[in-house]
Amino acid sequence: MMSPHPVPTDLGGLVRVATSTGLAQQVGQCRHPVAVAGSSLLVERGTGRIVERLDPTTSPGRMVGLRCRSRRASVCPACSALYKLDAYHLIAAGLHGGKDTPPQVAYRPRLFVTVTAPSFGPVHLGPDRHGQPRPCHPRTRRAAARRSCGRWHPAADPAIGTPLDPAGYDYPGQVLFNAHVGLLWARLTTETRRGLAAAAGLPRAVAARQVRVVFAKVAEFQARGVVHLHAIVRLDGADGPSSAPAGWASVDLLEHAIRAAIRRVEVATPACRRVPVRRLRWGRQVDVRPITRTDGVSETVVARYVAKYATKAAEAAGIDLGPIYCRACDGHGTHRTTAVLCHRCAGTGRRPGVSLRHLSGHARRLVDTCWWLGAQPGLGRLRLRRYAHTLGFRGHFATTSRTYSTTFTALRVERRNWMAARRAERAGVDPAGVLVVGDWRNTGPGGGA
Repeated sequence: MMSPHPVPTDLGGLVRVATSTGLAQQVGQCRHPVAVAGSSLLVERGTGRIVERLDPTTSPGRMVGLRCRSRRASVCPACSALYKLDAYHLIAAGLHGGKDTPPQVAYRPRLFVTVTAPSFGPVHLGPDRHGQPRPCHPRTRRAAARRSCGRWHPAADPAIGTPLDPAGYDYPGQVLFNAHVGLLWARLTTETRRGLAAAAGLPRAVAARQVRVVFAKVAEFQARGVVHLHAIVRLDGADGPSSAPAGWASVDLLEHAIRAAIRRVEVATPACRRVPVRRLRWGRQVDVRPITRTDGVSETVVARYVAKYATKAAEAAGIDLGPIYCRACDGHGTHRTTAVLCHRCAGTGRRPGVSLRHLSGHARRLVDTCWWLGAQPGLGRLRLRRYAHTLGFRGHFATTSRTYSTTFTALRVERRNWMAARRAERAGVDPAGVLVVGDWRNTGPGGGA
């Protein structure tokens, strides 16, 4: 494997690489390194002469391991810290430029949007968003017919997010919402584009040649186990970040289009004999704020906030699991082509050795609901058993439009090229005159970071 890409020479690139290198030394070793065997050659470009050879088999006591690159802090804190740093740079580049993204994006119409899920039943409440304690569903005359709690739950109380009335809680509705969040967001962006065109009095095709809607978003699990989204929405010209949108495209117009789209968007769930069709919509709690350099929400605050949630999964809801379905039968319990009982899971469809006993009653009920719905005819395409460990949510936790900014791959390549340049300098050769040629093969988990 060769690394022909140039070493970053811009100041921002050097700062990014230096920061990530220092962080890698601070966070320590990877918790689940991948052991590799093979060799790495430093080859002179013009002559093909081997300047240096790195071969772990000829270095007694030395092992080579690659980082697992897990984004989840609960799986590998070290790799998660690096992922969070990359996520910050990726988000920040789309806000103020850098890493092949022009600085003009800082002057485009931009909004920080939060969309939430609807209510599936009352749940126990903790402190408010400012950290101030509050009573949980106090009993009043107007609420006499409803269930009440009245306690003051501290922040770490496991009761927060659990239903006041588990028997009346809409578990299927919540799981189906999680499974359709990606489709809801896709329709939200489509409706936003239509709203912009209508506000400008232009046909959609004409408006698309003048304005492009781009975004970066992350999914966050609330304590009740349902997903809501934080997104940065930006308007560019038709040619992407390098071009400005038409003059009629403003922050106010974008906000109006987004709010109207949130109210209009809905998704109908597939028909099923035991589960009625549901029309899923966004919740009432919506937050849309402009991103500015002077007042309002600052670029740095937004980038840090979004990057923070890029490394989280369902831990907030008390779900710290890997996939629980049996890979041999894809969770069906039988092989789909032959209908023969799966011997690996003994027909249960679950991965051998997996246990849900450590989960709370609410979390276990959500996982079980995913498992039950996943077996219903008509809901098979949702693959709910495969994603039972994320409570039905099937999307990526951090996604961006293609032209929002850079990519995680580009950031890793930048870091790898910088390390290759340091290796060439230690060997006493010009980094621009050599190539790194690697021949590595996976030997399984283990090794050193």
